[in-house]
Amino acid sequence: MRARWYTAMGLLVATGVGCVDTTDPGTSEEQVLYRWETDNEPTTGERGAMLVNEIGWAGSVSDDGVYDPDDVFIELLNKNPRPVNVSRWNVEIGGDYEYSFRLPEMAEPILPNEFVVIAAKPDGAFGQDADIIVEELRLGKRSVYVGLRDADRRLMDSGGSREEHIFAGSYDLVTTRSMERTQVLFGNRGNQDRAWTANIDDVMGTGGDREIAEGWRQHTMASPGAANSADYSGSTTSGGFE
Repeated sequence: MRARWYTAMGLLVATGVGCVDTTDPGTSEEQVLYRWETDNEPTTGERGAMLVNEIGWAGSVSDDGVYDPDDVFIELLNKNPRPVNVSRWNVEIGGDYEYSFRLPEMAEPILPNEFVVIAAKPDGAFGQDADIIVEELRLGKRSVYVGLRDADRRLMDSGGSREEHIFAGSYDLVTTRSMERTQVLFGNRGNQDRAWTANIDDVMGTGGDREIAEGWRQHTMASPGAANSADYSGSTTSGGFE
């Protein structure tokens, strides 16, 4: 985890329906212009290179069984071969809630295969190692959508759906599980349910190694700031049964 911490209180901007272009433009026929970083200015990359990689919509459960539905997070992953500075990028939340917020100035670019974790609480299950705290962050429990746009408001990636039921993850009155991006080889678009699965870390006995605060590791299954749990979704993915 990079040694930087941002508190994004006050950055939340509520938006009415129709005030923000939330339409999916589909696959672009033109290469997105790469905005090179200069003096910590925001950069951009090819669409889909910065992924919405994990959505912790289900909340957390402490080791003594206390459920907190508001302890949520979003994880981004840079799959671009170049560093990307996400300063002033825009995050759109849809589904049960409709609003957007802008990411703060980032001191460093996100290196290839590095994560950015946006958490709602500094003192919850996910806040101790989060890169950004947005205390107004709310994620739906029936439908959830996360859209990621660069500083020029070009759609880079999205996850989930505004209309459909949440694709993966759960709270079963005992344990919460995040919604993780699978490693689908073809057509891995975040607005399709085939691109998502529930975290299964406890099945593999790896719960103690996760980036989750002490006191939440028994019943909160997620992988913020780390690789997603093993992908067992079938032959169309890169996962296996190693």
